[in-house]
Amino acid sequence: MVKRAFTLIELLVVIAIIAILAAILFPVFAQAKDAAKKSADLSNHKQIALAFMQYLPDSDDVFPLAFGLLGDNQGFAWNYNQYFPADWPAGAGGDGGYSVRIYSSRVAWANTIQPYCKNIQVASGPGLPLVTTGASNALLGTKPKGNSNMTYNGLLMGYGSSGIAAPAQLPMVWGGRGKANVDGAVLANPALECPQANIPCTYVPSASGCSASKNGQQSVMFVLSGSIWSYSKGANMAFTDGHAKYRALGSTLTPGDTDYKTDPYTGYDANGFPGYYWWDGCHAWLFRPDYDFSQ
Repeated sequence: MVKRAFTLIELLVVIAIIAILAAILFPVFAQAKDAAKKSADLSNHKQIALAFMQYLPDSDDVFPLAFGLLGDNQGFAWNYNQYFPADWPAGAGGDGGYSVRIYSSRVAWANTIQPYCKNIQVASGPGLPLVTTGASNALLGTKPKGNSNMTYNGLLMGYGSSGIAAPAQLPMVWGGRGKANVDGAVLANPALECPQANIPCTYVPSASGCSASKNGQQSVMFVLSGSIWSYSKGANMAFTDGHAKYRALGSTLTPGDTDYKTDPYTGYDANGFPGYYWWDGCHAWLFRPDYDFSQ
């Protein structure tokens, strides 16, 4: 019997077919994997939203603080990352802001709602890269760090839920770090500027004045730790009525063309990094609790 082997041409044809199939299928697999991570992150947002919904009745329907005071008789730590959980560090280490963070983190939003959530992992975005901040450099104690992609709408801190004009449209927590999990820390984004001590840090509408030296009259949004496209070309959000959904962001990639009722930012580049955020002259536009979204 004569044994017949593949010719070189036949082998090359088979290899070429496999290469073509791989080129077709690999992007599909990548999209499916990203979709699965996005769904898991959406579930995390829903769990966080439910924790808020359970917390509110126990706090007379007042939203938790985003951060605490810098120290006794000092202003609020509005521009600091907060430890998550509050007691994971065992000392300052390389964290120059340790004394501030250890004081204020006890009342930071993610730590406040933990008794209703009981899982520090739900604040992190599945599959996102881990990045560090100054807060990540404290000495590690016996408790593990929490990692967070989610940020809190800081304009809600100390605000009564009955005063929200459009609960189903107002973001409460969202992927406001961008495509990143921050090691050992959480943040409010946007955050109210609150430099005054012994005066409540609560949202003041722009019509009532706008001074950076007065608590709650201005708010800021912080620089992202990664592209705002956490998954696909958007991010997940949980809203003040308790539901969560995915939102495409920066889809037009043209300054001024994003929808200010659904997208915090505008002026995106091709990689999903925004150049600006929508604001009313004092506050980040999309996150104002008194905004009725019909304007």
